[in-house]
Amino acid sequence: MSPRVSRRAFIGGGGALAAGAVATVLAASRDGRSRAPAGPPPGTSPTAAPTLATTPVSRPRQGGSAAIVSPASLNFDTFDAQLSGSPAVVEILGRTHSRLLNWNGRGDRTLIGDLAARWEQPDAQTIVFHLDPAARWHDKPPLNGRPLTADDVVVHFHRTLALAQEGNAPLAQRYHDYSSVASVDSPAAGQVRFRLGRADPFFLGTLAGEYAVVQAPEAVAAFAGLWSRLDSDHVVGTGPWTFDWADDGLTFAAARTGHRSPYLDELRLSEPHNVADRFLAGHLDEAIVRDRREAAVVRQESSPELFDPRGDINDALQLSGSGRTYEFRRYEHEIVMSSFFVGAPPWNNLQLVSALSNALSRADLVERLFAGRAEVSGAIPPGLAPRDAGQSPDGLQSDHGDDPEGRLNARRLWVAAGGPGLGPVTIDFPSIFDPLYSASSIVVGLLNEAIGPQFRAAVETYTTISRRVLDGYYGSGRAAFWFGWGPPLPGPDRERYFQETYGPGSPGQRASGGPGTTRDALGSLANASYSGIVPWVQQYAEVFRRPGHVAAQPTPFWPQHLDYVRSNA
Repeated sequence: MSPRVSRRAFIGGGGALAAGAVATVLAASRDGRSRAPAGPPPGTSPTAAPTLATTPVSRPRQGGSAAIVSPASLNFDTFDAQLSGSPAVVEILGRTHSRLLNWNGRGDRTLIGDLAARWEQPDAQTIVFHLDPAARWHDKPPLNGRPLTADDVVVHFHRTLALAQEGNAPLAQRYHDYSSVASVDSPAAGQVRFRLGRADPFFLGTLAGEYAVVQAPEAVAAFAGLWSRLDSDHVVGTGPWTFDWADDGLTFAAARTGHRSPYLDELRLSEPHNVADRFLAGHLDEAIVRDRREAAVVRQESSPELFDPRGDINDALQLSGSGRTYEFRRYEHEIVMSSFFVGAPPWNNLQLVSALSNALSRADLVERLFAGRAEVSGAIPPGLAPRDAGQSPDGLQSDHGDDPEGRLNARRLWVAAGGPGLGPVTIDFPSIFDPLYSASSIVVGLLNEAIGPQFRAAVETYTTISRRVLDGYYGSGRAAFWFGWGPPLPGPDRERYFQETYGPGSPGQRASGGPGTTRDALGSLANASYSGIVPWVQQYAEVFRRPGHVAAQPTPFWPQHLDYVRSNA
C-alpha cells in the first residue's frame, strides 16, 4: 500500500487480483454479537434456509485496542459499496457499514440479524424484515447521526436492482443473485419487504453477501462521484466503527451510538508484510502466516497450544487469559482445481478425466506443493464441509491416486480410453501460481510418472486461462486442461457452492459443458470425474493470536463484522 498522502484522502492502487479473472468465468458466467437478534427465526422458507443463531457468545472486557493484518494487499478502487470489485474495500466498509443479515462466522450456514432485528416469511416468496430501532448512521455529514429508516433500506436496494439491470458492475458484486427479486417496499414503519418472483433458497444468504452492506441515500447523492478519491470523510455507515487512514494502514474507532457497540476502543489494520517478525515483536495481536517457515518460527518462539481449527466461534472467544499464544487454521478463499470441457472430445470420454483424477495424487499435492498446509478437496471443499471425522469432504473414504494400485488403475484407464493417442497433453498453469510453487514441474512429473511421458506445462496469465475456459478451449478437440486456483467460494453455504459448481444448468457446468448433477449424487460424483470440474486441494494459512486477544473463529468469508467482539483482556 502506498504511503498515506493526507489524513482524509488516500491515493492508492486499484484493480482486482488477477485470480478474479477465473472468477468471471466460473462464478459469474459465474478472510459474537453484543446484541442478540430479537424475535423468532425465519418462518416459512422456500427450502431449508439458514436459520437464526441462538448460541450465546462470551463477552470480553470492554476497551483497549488491537492490531491485526489484512488477509491480502490493500488495493482499493472506490468506496461505493455497490460498485466496488475489491475485497480490500470490504476491509473498510465491512466494519463501518451494516448488512440486513450476516453470517455468524462458524461456517455452519447460520445467519444472524444485523440491521434486521428479526424477520419472517409469510409465504415462500415474501420476506419481511423488522429493522433494529437502535440502528443509526454515524455522526458525520450528511447523515449527522440520524436513525436508520426503512426507506433508507428500500432506496438502497432499488439502486441495487437498477445496477443489476444495467449489467456494468464488477462481477464480484454478484448482482445475478438478485434476479429473483420482484419488488422491495416498506409495508410499515421499520419494516422492509422483499417480494420474489420465484422461490429462492439462497436469497437470505445473498443479503449477507460480501458487498451487501447498506448505504445511505444521502451518502450516495453526495459522494457517488467522489468515492473513487478514497476520502475517509466520505465513509458514513451504521456499523460499529468509523474509519480513517493511518501512516501504516487503516485505523478504526469505536462508534457506540448505534445497534452494535464494539468492545475495543480502537482497531488497527495493516498490510501483511513481515507478519511473523511483527507478531513476535509484540506489534501485532493477530497474524495470518502463509509462509510455513515463518509459522515454524512463531511456534518455536511462542510455544503455542494448538487448537482444533474447526472449533466454533464460542470456543475461539473463550480462549483468553491463559497466557498462551493460540494457533488456528484459516482456509483460503478458493480451492486448487482444474476444469475440462466435457461437452466435446477428447474430454467427453470421462474415463480420460477419471484417469487423470486418479493419477494425480492429492496427498502428494498437499505435501509437495504446499508442505502439508492444505487439505484434500472433494466436491465440497474442506473449508465448507461438516465436521465428520474420518471422511473426506465428499464422503469418500480414500483419496484418488494415493496408493500404487490406484495409480496402476489410472494408467489402465488412460490406455483403455485411448489416452496415448492424444499425443502431448498441455497443462496451463497461471503465472501467479507458477513458478512460485513449482507447480508445473511437480504436477507434470506426477502425471508422467503415473500415466506416461506425454504431459507438458505452459505458463499463462489468469486472463488467458479465464478466456479459454469460457470458450471451451480445454477440450473441443484439444488435449489440454489447466491447474490453479479457482474462483472465490461464494460464501459459507456449502449447498450454494455445490449448486453453483455442479448443479444442472449451473455456471460451473455451463463452463464445462457437462449436464450437471444433484446433491443426492455426491457420493458418485468423483467416479463421474466431477462432471469436468475437478477439485484437488484447499490451502490454509495459520492464524496466531497473542495471549488475551479474543476474536471469532478465523474464516475466509468477509468476517469484518465480527471484529467488534475483539478485546485485550
